[in-house]
Amino acid sequence: MAEANPAPQQRNSRPAYLSWKFWAGSGVSLAALAAVGYWAWTIFNSSPAGFFNPAAPPTTAISTTGDVNSTLPAPAGLAHSVGILRAVAPHTNIPDRGSSWVTQYTVQRGDTLTSIATQFHLKPESILWGNADVLQDDPNLLKPGQLLYILPVDGMFYQWEKSDTLASVAAQYDTTVEAIVEWPGNDLNPLAPQIVVGAWVILPGASRPFQWEAPMLATGRSRTFALGPGVCQGKYNGTPGSDAWAWPTSSHTLSGYDFTSTHPGIDVAIYLDQPIHAAQAGVVVFSGWSDRGYGLLVIVDHLNGWHTFYAHLDQYNVNCGQQVYAGTLLGLGGTTGNSTGPHLHFEMRYNGVPQNPWGLLP
Repeated sequence: MAEANPAPQQRNSRPAYLSWKFWAGSGVSLAALAAVGYWAWTIFNSSPAGFFNPAAPPTTAISTTGDVNSTLPAPAGLAHSVGILRAVAPHTNIPDRGSSWVTQYTVQRGDTLTSIATQFHLKPESILWGNADVLQDDPNLLKPGQLLYILPVDGMFYQWEKSDTLASVAAQYDTTVEAIVEWPGNDLNPLAPQIVVGAWVILPGASRPFQWEAPMLATGRSRTFALGPGVCQGKYNGTPGSDAWAWPTSSHTLSGYDFTSTHPGIDVAIYLDQPIHAAQAGVVVFSGWSDRGYGLLVIVDHLNGWHTFYAHLDQYNVNCGQQVYAGTLLGLGGTTGNSTGPHLHFEMRYNGVPQNPWGLLP
């Protein structure tokens, strides 16, 4: 007898792995399945745009820097002439040191020329030469609220004149044609550089004389400067000081002799090799050894009738004719000359007459 055909089995319309009975029987827990599903969902949602959709356009981030400022002069290579605009800025732009064009800085209360230059890693002269129309080579004209141009490199900010050529400007301000043309902020075509009249140009490494002249006295013509081989000869120019004095040291206490008719200065307590700073802007007129007991000595002419003396130094860091500012490092304190221990002999003289520093220093 023929065996009856078994009853036809019903075809399952979906794969077995989609059945919960399949996974339950395989020993895989539903918790594990849930964890795998959550992991896949997280990967999908955190993928960058276009990863799962190749047709999605890539996005580009737009960044701005302190150079984006409508009040700044345009680079020389641009096709139009510009002038200086000194609009009031409600904030301060601190430049990225990678910038190649000028930025702006609003002077804050307590700022000095030296502190601003230090903040932007520039020489103080570069602050003056970047703002000659406002500061006129005089740091005493600095005041809160002023808007200053900050150069990206030591040098000058120069407005092009009708008779100028690259060669004449480079020669006049002690820089090179290549330095001007190749500076990226000037936006010049190196094959055919063209600068329109009135355009502003950065002159990297440039320098010029100051507007103020310091009359220098030769040895023997004045007791003030007949002090030894450190005296400076000739004439120099620089930027003047003011009546706003600063202490030359961080310590303000006496160590030794006070100011008297026979001792024309004060002996300030210091430790060996303590930094000694200029008390105000001026020009160095003595830098070196003194035969009159001062030892290593620096004298600064402040171009307004005042001179300051910094004596018994262990070393001096400035040279004849060098422009200094309030806070400039002049040298390190010591005990050279007629001295029995480390101290700074500090003098202040007006028209050659010693003045009591206690009544002048803050």
